[in-house]
Amino acid sequence: MITIGIDAGTSKWAISVLEEYKEKGKTKAKFKFETTIPTKEIKSNTNAVINLINLIENFNADCITLPSGYGLPLKHISELSDDDLFKISIKNKDEKESIGIRKFLYEVKKRNLNGYVIPSVKHLPTVENFKKVNVIDLGTSDKLCSAVYALSLSKNFKAENFILAEIGYGFNAFVKISDGKICDGIGGTIASSGFLAHGRTDSEINRNADKFSGGVLSVIKQKVAPDDFFKNYKKFENGGLAYNYFTEGIIKDISALSDLKISKIYLCGKISGFVEGEIKEGLEIKFGRIFVTKNIEKNVKGANWSSASRGAAILANGINKGKFKNLTDRMEIKDAAGDIFDYVFI
Repeated sequence: MITIGIDAGTSKWAISVLEEYKEKGKTKAKFKFETTIPTKEIKSNTNAVINLINLIENFNADCITLPSGYGLPLKHISELSDDDLFKISIKNKDEKESIGIRKFLYEVKKRNLNGYVIPSVKHLPTVENFKKVNVIDLGTSDKLCSAVYALSLSKNFKAENFILAEIGYGFNAFVKISDGKICDGIGGTIASSGFLAHGRTDSEINRNADKFSGGVLSVIKQKVAPDDFFKNYKKFENGGLAYNYFTEGIIKDISALSDLKISKIYLCGKISGFVEGEIKEGLEIKFGRIFVTKNIEKNVKGANWSSASRGAAILANGINKGKFKNLTDRMEIKDAAGDIFDYVFI
């Protein structure tokens, strides 16, 4: 069985191809191909979208997990409507930020590939409804996929309790796992500041704010690579302010989701490797107990996969009743329901 997962990230799209096979009577799985494409290329170049889909089509995949943004209850690409596309991006079709995913999904639909749009954290029945009131972003569909990848690394995923902290280039987001199920989350638009974007912001400030401003780069008033900043943040104007604003925000968000069962923090995302030690130290000072931090993503510049792309491929395998079906069933993906605008009373 071949399944494919696609992660449409802020700075790059990642594609992971998972192969399930038999060896000496045992069912095994391995990632046989992975690659990345700059997001700006997908958004600006129609040929890049066509080439990507041609690449995917060549694998003759049994099932594909498609980039799903804010998500929908599990839905085959052939059933996707314009209203669904709006809910995935919360953008109209002519708005720039939605163009990449829209072009991609339209083309996949035309090719009749066996692909699925998946839920976000808010759609899951494992998240109590009161946590969904007046919020849309409890964690987008790619964060759900990152959590799936983290759980797949465990020998006993049903007993796992941890918080997944995705510290990406654009946004930060946090997903809480209890007994192997997602039970809560803080999505990027309501989380602490990311490296690029402001995340949660005072509503009075937010009236005219650019979605991709207000993060570390805005505080230091220049555009630099993450490794340049974190290696010597003190040399930048407002460098100390930006660093503390960023790291303390992460610690606060993890703390908000923590309980006595949580002693493990899984990290992923482009920025995660730069702040792992700071997060561990900050949590241990705050709670007075030991936390284990583990980076589940190779924090190597130019890495050709993401935890979300791998998790998406694993999810496709489970949806297609493969080796990871028990994990997919545990997450109750097929029982996801509702709408991202449910429980909004404003």
